[in-house]
Amino acid sequence: MLYDSYRRYGASFWPFLIFFFQPLGAVIYFVANARTILHGLSPGSGGGPGLFGLGLKAKIRKTEQQMLVSETEALRAELAELYYQDKRYEDAERLFQKVLENDPESQEALYYLALCKLERQDFKSGCAYLQKLVDKNRKYRFGTAWLRYAETLDKLGRREEALAELRPLSRAFPRPLTEFAYAKMLAEAGQKDKARETLEYMLSTSSEAPAEDRTWLRQGQTLLRSLS
Repeated sequence: MLYDSYRRYGASFWPFLIFFFQPLGAVIYFVANARTILHGLSPGSGGGPGLFGLGLKAKIRKTEQQMLVSETEALRAELAELYYQDKRYEDAERLFQKVLENDPESQEALYYLALCKLERQDFKSGCAYLQKLVDKNRKYRFGTAWLRYAETLDKLGRREEALAELRPLSRAFPRPLTEFAYAKMLAEAGQKDKARETLEYMLSTSSEAPAEDRTWLRQGQTLLRSLS
């Protein structure tokens, strides 16, 4: 379920719900998306992307046809997200921009516009959208946008600002994903003592972490050894 949610929605609300609230999160995700998941498994179905990515093109065609009949905001947002899943970032950006024009408070539009910009290597514009979103709601999608904002700041050469964001983020959402991101950036900035301290704390408090955390724990162990 974690893989399906990440493939379908990227680093969004659903993966973090499953990630943080096992096993209930996976159950909620399946119930909420059961029709799409199961219908997509049927060959030739017109449903959305199924558990193995089936039906995405058909769902796009169907939604495009619906838009010709009734161009509602809900359909526009749905089609924009489908375009994003299909890696049609320019098309997705165009529609999400329209969504944002009609609803300047749309956090979903801000988030996806940022993702589209980042996918197209326009880090400056992506960062601007993420900053607007984080200013509105740092808890959006369990801190996902906040993490992407910090990572994008670093890509733009603004490491001190990125570290200033990662420090409170790792405390607000104390999971191996955020703690490892903070420790890794500390190490890259030459702050090895702080990086070691962060990694040691992460590893000492994650003995019962779910399976999805293991990749970050393994990377944390590797990084810690390199700092010794």
